[in-house]
Amino acid sequence: MFSRDDTGDLVLDLEPQELELLTQLYGQLHELLADGEMEVDSDPLIQMFNMDGPTSKPQDPALARLFPNAYVEDEEAASDFRRFTEPDLRRKKLACVRDVLSQLQVFEELAWLDSHQTQNWLLSLNDLRLVLGTRIGVGEQEEDDEEQDLDPERDPGHFLYDYLTYLQGTLIELL
Repeated sequence: MFSRDDTGDLVLDLEPQELELLTQLYGQLHELLADGEMEVDSDPLIQMFNMDGPTSKPQDPALARLFPNAYVEDEEAASDFRRFTEPDLRRKKLACVRDVLSQLQVFEELAWLDSHQTQNWLLSLNDLRLVLGTRIGVGEQEEDDEEQDLDPERDPGHFLYDYLTYLQGTLIELL
């Protein structure tokens, strides 16, 4: 979990199981974001004006949650906005995840985080929660009675979601 040391610096303290779990989760998030990475158009004008992004909402519900439509009522405006913004947003999300993954790969008992690393943890924890929440249906109204019978208190996905929420909360409290 996140805390401050005697000098006020931000510290991350993880048990070996937490380190393994977070490394796996961040690896999966990286894979999700990187698999959907757009190929760069070879036309320099298109690259210069950042017009090489996708124009439709991702098919994967988790990616659609990370990259929602900006204009719900106007499909053309949503497509244009997505084309100009999604490539940079995806690159920024990947950069955050890669930074956190690199920290996890060299983690030893404690890690002191600078402001840039702290921001990357905060942003990427939020993305992890959004992806997991989408996968387990957090906040969605289920119409299927079988889905409603699932006890959130006993579902491993909900335990994991709660853990990520706790981690994010400890970080937010310190900022």
